[in-house]
Order: sequence, then C-alpha cells, then structure tokens
Amino acid sequence: MTNLNQNGADFVRGIDFALKKAGTSEETIKTSAAASTLAVVYEAARNAVEFRSDHLIRQAAIVRILRRRLFLGQSSERLAPILIKELIWARYLKDDFVATSKINDIELIIDRYEVAFSLTKDRDLGEWLLDLAGCEIEESLVFNPYPQLLINFVSGSMQSRIKIFGVEDERIRDIQVYIATERVFAKNSEIFITYHLLKAMLPEWFGKKSGGVAAFFPTLLSIKKEIDRDLAYPLAPDVRREVTKVIAPFNVIREMVVRDPENFEKNVADKEAFGLLAKEMLEELYKENRGRLMRASTRSIIYIFLTKMVFGLSLELPFDIFVGKINYVALGINLIFPPTLMFLLNVGIRIPGNENTKRILEKVDEYLYGKGAPRVVEIGKRQKAKNVFERIFLGIYSILFVGVFVFVIWLLNLLHFNPVSQAIFLFFLSVVSFFAYRVRSISRDYVYQEERAGFFSSLVDFLFLPVVKVGQWLSVQISRLNLLGFIFDFIIEAPLKAFLEVIEEWVRFVRVKKEEIFTQG
Repeated sequence: MTNLNQNGADFVRGIDFALKKAGTSEETIKTSAAASTLAVVYEAARNAVEFRSDHLIRQAAIVRILRRRLFLGQSSERLAPILIKELIWARYLKDDFVATSKINDIELIIDRYEVAFSLTKDRDLGEWLLDLAGCEIEESLVFNPYPQLLINFVSGSMQSRIKIFGVEDERIRDIQVYIATERVFAKNSEIFITYHLLKAMLPEWFGKKSGGVAAFFPTLLSIKKEIDRDLAYPLAPDVRREVTKVIAPFNVIREMVVRDPENFEKNVADKEAFGLLAKEMLEELYKENRGRLMRASTRSIIYIFLTKMVFGLSLELPFDIFVGKINYVALGINLIFPPTLMFLLNVGIRIPGNENTKRILEKVDEYLYGKGAPRVVEIGKRQKAKNVFERIFLGIYSILFVGVFVFVIWLLNLLHFNPVSQAIFLFFLSVVSFFAYRVRSISRDYVYQEERAGFFSSLVDFLFLPVVKVGQWLSVQISRLNLLGFIFDFIIEAPLKAFLEVIEEWVRFVRVKKEEIFTQG
C-alpha cells in the first residue's frame, strides 16, 4: 500500500479489518415459504405508492412493522421475533440467515425506545424516535461495514478540498462535508444521517439499558437539537453542490469495493492494473445504470398512476358529476399526461462518452494515490454580496416562476378545464417534473460534472426550475399525508400479516406432527 495516500491507506485497512470480522456460526432463524409469496406481492404494491431509494426500503418496512405492532400493544418479547419473521417473509432478510441471538438484541432496543416514547407526548418527536429505532434495528440485523467505511473515505478526501468562507472552525467544515457526503454519495435520508451522527456524538445512547433511559433522555434531546442545526446549516446546499460535482469517481470506487472486497487490497496495490480494472468497471456501470434508470422510471410511473387514480376517483370525477357535466377531455389528459410526461422526460438519456471516462479515471487516481496539496474550493463568498447579475437573474426567475403557471392555466382554460381539474393537472405537472429530475439524477452517478453547460440545456433547466421547485415542495407535503400508505398500513397490512402468522403456525404444526410420525415409527 506504499503508493496510496494516507486517506486511501486508512480506507484499505478498514476494508481488510471488516473482512476479518465477517461470518457467524450461530443458530439461525428459519421460516416457511408458504407465507412468503403473499408478503412479497404485498410489499411490492406497498412500495409502489412511495418514492424511496432501494436501500432505504427495509428501514421503512421495519418502522411500519414497529408502528403497527406497538399500536396493538405487543410486548418486545412478542414483537422482536415476529418483526424478524415479517422481514424474512417479505425477503428483506434471507431465510436461515439471522442468528437467533438477534431476537434478544432487538428486544433490548425496543424496550429502550418504548421507555423513550413514554417520556414524550410530542408526536413529531415520537415519529423521530420510531425512525431512529428502525435504523438501529436494521443495523443490528444486517450490519454492513462497507457503506460507512466508504462514507468516511469520501468525506475525508473532500474535507481538505473545501473551505467555508469566514469559518475558521474546521469542525463545522468537516461535519458539513460529512453530511453532504451522506446526502450525495450514500443518498441517505435525514434520519439515517442523524443516526450516524448520533452514534459518533452520543455512543452511550446505544448501550443504554431501558432502566437508564429516563435520566439520559434530556442529553439525547440536546444532541438532537445540535444535529438538527447542523442539518439545517445555511451553507449546506453550497457544500452539497460542490460534493455533487466530483462524486462520480467515488461511485466507481464504491462498486469496486462492494463487488469484490476480498481482492480490493490486492488490486489497489498495483496502480496501473487498478486503473485498467477501474476502466472496465466504469464501462460496465454505464450499461447497468441505464437499467436502474428504467426501473426507477417504471416505479415512478406506477406510483404516479396509482396516485392519479385516487385523485381522479375521489376529487375530479365527483366534482364533474356535481357540476352536471363530465369533461372527458380533461379527465383523459389528467389520466394520461402524468405517466407520459415521466416517460418523455427520461427517454433518450445517453451513456457518457470517452472524455467523461478519462476524467473519472484521473480523479480515481488522485483520490487514492495523489499525495500533493489538493485544489481547495472556497464556498460562501457570494453569500455576502450578490453581484448585479445575480440580482437581475433572481428578478427574472421570480417573474418566470409566476409566468409559467399563468401560461399553463391559460392553456387549460382553453380546453375548458374546471378549477379542480386545473389544480390536479398543475399538481401532477409539478410532482412528475420533480420525480423525473430525481430519476434523471441516477444517470449522473457516473458523470464527472464541471462548470460548463450548453446554452440550450441551461435554458431548458431554467424554464423547468419553477415547476420542479413546486414539485419538490409538494412531494414533501404529500409524503407527510400519504392516503394510499395509510390504507395499506392500517386497513390491508394488519389483517394480511395476521393471516400470514396463522399460515406460519399451521405449517409449523404440520411439520411437527410429521416429525412425530417419523420419530415414533
């Protein structure tokens, strides 16, 4: 590892240590396959009504199970084993994979958070604790050291390359770069970032017995406020933009680690050979990324279509009937337009060219092997004094923000859309544009961005920006009030999972009786 820089050498040592710690020979939890098919189908439908990255789905499922089971008043002794079984049924965990000792670990976690729940009547704080419990339970069940090793490597590489104007405290810079890395590189949710920061800032919380929670709870809330301030730091978007521009090389390194961790140390020891392997990996990733883009786009279209059906059946059609005239043109446009727009906005995305490949490989070499002083980017200067052009562009943007929606409403009036139909059209125009923007971001995972863009693409972005911005705001609001999610969680899921428990117990009963016959025969 003599060719590696200090940060790269520490990274490789961490991977080597993780490999030595892997593996278990404990007894594991087994379930029957009878309940799995129904559970998998249900989870596929349930996940289609929420737009969430794949690596965040399991934690969300754990939170749903916890919320439902705690609402029913189940004890941790009952909840822990059935939670694990539900995750196995839905194939969030492999059958015959989770050690039976994990049941006790999960019980202790649930007991600790149940005490915390009893100490607050604040609903938002209760949801935060529930989400935090979901993060801790997931990590306990499927601890994977590589994501955190990679996050630490990326943030360590970027901290020396970014400076915040007017801020001398390096702790502020370091934590903001770390948060940006979690958001951009790991694509983690705010609760996952909070969980990781809390583990670093207050590790004592995670070793507490339930009896010591009450005395320690004020400290937890104090650290939570500090983390919330860090997450809402005014210059956080600027730091995030700088990290986003240069994240593609790290994405390549990540894939080389997670796909072949056993050989990563050997591969990275030979600088020239590693460069060739990185090039092969990048070309493979270009092709795979197109498939990821199509899957994400399809999921978004399904989500939008289902949500649109609910809006149409509950709002638009009843209003048309109430006013005495059904506008089939408006209904048809509102039904077909959202998924069609999603498809059109994501069609034709091209694989990056050779120039992009060359830039990424150069940066991979720099981040792992470069030992000279890196180029430092200073952010925050322009926050102090916006120049004249920025003020002019801000004024144009404000006019455009209003003008785009006024123009669309004018067109809808020409088509005789009633107010409800117009509101639904504008809603889906905004939300679909935002979802398409998020889906298209997948295509940039392996594109090294620089400060250059064509005039036409900049103009299109500028015109779509108001719509995307409104869509972003709406997506946050509807995520808090997800009607389809409520129907799934409290009307469908509870009886379905109870039925699956009966199936599981029946299969176990039959298996025991068969074993009795064979042993007594």
